Amino acid sequence: MKPLSGLSAFFLLLSLSATAAAIPQPDVAIQPSGTHVVINLPQTRLFLFQDGELKDSFPVAVGKMLTRTPVGEYAVTGIYRNPSWHVPRSIQEEMRKKGKPVETVVPPGPDNPLGPVFIRFGEAKLGLGIHGTNAPSSVPGFRSHGCVRMKSEQALLLSNIVPKGATVSVTYQTVLLSQDEAGELWLTAFRDRYQNKNVAMPQLADALLRWQGENQKAVFGQRVNQALNERKGKPLCLTCKKPAEARISGTLSSIPWLSDQEPAQALPEPAPEPVMEPAPEDASGAWPAAKRKSTPPVPAG
Repeated sequence: MKPLSGLSAFFLLLSLSATAAAIPQPDVAIQPSGTHVVINLPQTRLFLFQDGELKDSFPVAVGKMLTRTPVGEYAVTGIYRNPSWHVPRSIQEEMRKKGKPVETVVPPGPDNPLGPVFIRFGEAKLGLGIHGTNAPSSVPGFRSHGCVRMKSEQALLLSNIVPKGATVSVTYQTVLLSQDEAGELWLTAFRDRYQNKNVAMPQLADALLRWQGENQKAVFGQRVNQALNERKGKPLCLTCKKPAEARISGTLSSIPWLSDQEPAQALPEPAPEPVMEPAPEDASGAWPAAKRKSTPPVPAG
């Protein structure tokens, strides 16, 4: 698959930005300049910001319960096109147990699980990256061994926009508050796939009461309970008079309420081998030194 030129990628982003604007965004402080990628795991969605503005969002597949994608702040440390996949020993063992042929290296091509590009974030030893796939129907979902999987054409688009050094924020937020351009308040609740059980209900109630007081508009509490009980992953209007007929007006803007609720957690021990690894970057097989922007905590489970 031929990579898009920078100009082609720019115009494609312009054509998709209106759709992305109506998708609820996680409560993450976005950098005012440069490229910032945000991935909300329960939402199985990646958001692309440029100079503080949302440019697009894409569905993704993230880690399964047993191989969860770790939350934290990272930097893009490498972009590799047409990568070979060096199959980790743990995945070779999975192949063996399932009676499948055991592969050690998968060359570039249509059968490569990494697709046409691998965007590494964090230190190489973590084995984390955003990549394409040879199974597009697996996106979105909770299916990977820790990496973030995109449809290949979208991974290529992202690789033409995101530079090395760009910030990647991986978060785990199951409840999002948003306001549309008509001033209506929306709540979106996702299933707690990693069983974190980290929604702070008193803080959510405080945020709703604060918004109600500042905007002088009634928030219907029974709709909050409905969204939290159903967890459909779809925005529910908390203030509209006729919620069944409600439509999002323009852009959904995130209402901050989670920023102070995510406690620092200990750095996990590095995995004994990368979860997903493209071909080595030089003939010696060694990865160049790479530094993560900050220590990523592991989702509690």
